[in-house]
Amino acid sequence: MRDRGKIWPIGLVVGAAICVFVVVPLVIQRQKAGQFAAVEAYVSIGDAEVDGKQESSVANYRWPNSEVPRTAERLRDLTGVSIAAATYVVEGSLSGRVPTNAHEIIAGISRRGLIPNEWLTEQPGVLRTAYATIYLRYSSRDLSVELISVPNERLDGPGILIRIPDNENTAVGSRYFQSMALDRILYPRPFAPIAEIIASGWQPSVFKQNQIPDAARAQLEQWAAAARRDSRR
Repeated sequence: MRDRGKIWPIGLVVGAAICVFVVVPLVIQRQKAGQFAAVEAYVSIGDAEVDGKQESSVANYRWPNSEVPRTAERLRDLTGVSIAAATYVVEGSLSGRVPTNAHEIIAGISRRGLIPNEWLTEQPGVLRTAYATIYLRYSSRDLSVELISVPNERLDGPGILIRIPDNENTAVGSRYFQSMALDRILYPRPFAPIAEIIASGWQPSVFKQNQIPDAARAQLEQWAAAARRDSRR
């Protein structure tokens, strides 16, 4: 039975590896031109028509340099790092090499090219992006990672927190947490209960546009649970 318990998570490794080596590089890739997807520029008011037909035109829209696009970029970056870090931890556990600290995790995902080299800092477990400082928290006891994105300035948006696995989340789908304040943000202690995070002035938000597909999240969390059980034997 023990051998079977070690073998069946290997199938999950394949799916998670695809997620890491294919999805994550796309997630954290920078949009150098700062352009977002094309949107329909045509707006209809009343019943006006042109030659009996309503014609639409497509224009490339560039968001202003404001809180909304900066927050979106920070969330994309944090999502990519969280998936890469969690997968690295579980993969190490399955192979008998459980990471010992956050610095080791960041070094590992950096060697695999899953984060840009310019994000690296001299501080253990800390990354620096264009609009935020990312702090990686790691619990070797239960193979959990928690990442917090701290905005560099007020215009960069709220604080963002992602935890994998999210063991207290049973129904709402893939989620992250945002601080409700932009100033004097109170950051929760590592792996604090969700009730404590919310009491600190944070609110849960459900991922949209499939930043983390439900199937991928479920697979990753099952994989993590299997590794934790195996590591305790």
